[in-house]
Amino acid sequence: MQKEGLKVLGFRHELQIFDIATGELIENEVKFNRIPQAGLDFLIQSPFGLVAAVPNFYCALFSENFLADANTSAADLPGAMGEFTAYSEATRPAWVHTYNGAGTIDNFASKAIFTPTADGVAYGSVIVANPTKGANSGLLLSVARYSTVKPLSVGMEAKLLCGITYIPANVL
Repeated sequence: MQKEGLKVLGFRHELQIFDIATGELIENEVKFNRIPQAGLDFLIQSPFGLVAAVPNFYCALFSENFLADANTSAADLPGAMGEFTAYSEATRPAWVHTYNGAGTIDNFASKAIFTPTADGVAYGSVIVANPTKGANSGLLLSVARYSTVKPLSVGMEAKLLCGITYIPANVL
């Protein structure tokens, strides 16, 4: 028996790195993510009031060669994932998202910005429910690992666009 329903491809993460002085786009990569089990549970239960709503989510970059699995959580950010915290913004940038009315919610209109204050790298990015840099708590909603490591340094600006699309299965 085949059921109609929704297909969730996961979150789409797009990291753009610019040279601030010239405005030149240095790096651009789009990756679909791993949604940890806690994130899946939240996405399935939250619309029905089965778990408390999370009022805000935040974006972060990680600098270790880390592969997420179903058990990955915010507790992994400061250690195993090596959250990149050497940027001028005081907290993790907020994931300021909007709904497009057609199944997608993203931060296209307000990308998360990271302005490095020291050299580093980004292996990937996350969406997490805690604004504090280096914190190890809060729901980890999404983890994306890039195909290649992204260099970060003073004079660059990294912009992160994250979104999720729900697709009715009858249109696949």
